Amino acid sequence: MRRIARAAVTATALLIATGPMLAGAGAASAESAGVVMPLAEKLRRCDFSQVKYVGGSYYGRPTALLRVQGGEVLADVAFFTGVPNTRYDLRLIQIPRTSAAGCGAGAPGVASAVLFTDGAGAGAVTVRGPIMPGATGAWLSLTRPAANSQQPEEFYSTDFIASL
Repeated sequence: MRRIARAAVTATALLIATGPMLAGAGAASAESAGVVMPLAEKLRRCDFSQVKYVGGSYYGRPTALLRVQGGEVLADVAFFTGVPNTRYDLRLIQIPRTSAAGCGAGAPGVASAVLFTDGAGAGAVTVRGPIMPGATGAWLSLTRPAANSQQPEEFYSTDFIASL
């Protein structure tokens, strides 16, 4: 009975959190209402190329709404079924950029935020940063750092690059 109640609460929270995101699902760019960007278990380099032969092993469900407001690009991220009470690092990466340019927190064209999950493994955060001169698009990366490795323990990235 407890599992059913927990599933119902989680489903209701998911509908409430993603309801505003679904309003912009038909948009082609981030200019108007925004672009809904699902995230998948793909590890990517800074230039959006995928790191081959590295598979995910977790089942988090992140979704983002990316939009442009004023001279800034913003992303509202909702995350469900993550590891409870855990820190995740979120980066909003603008392109074009080379893989050698780096996309760590504080790099030009990179905005970052920290997402903390609650006891049920859910969390939400908004990341924002100024639009980089010459930027044509943006994508998101959500990672959970590993204790003894430079490769993240858990990772998600958007399936496409949204136009700015």
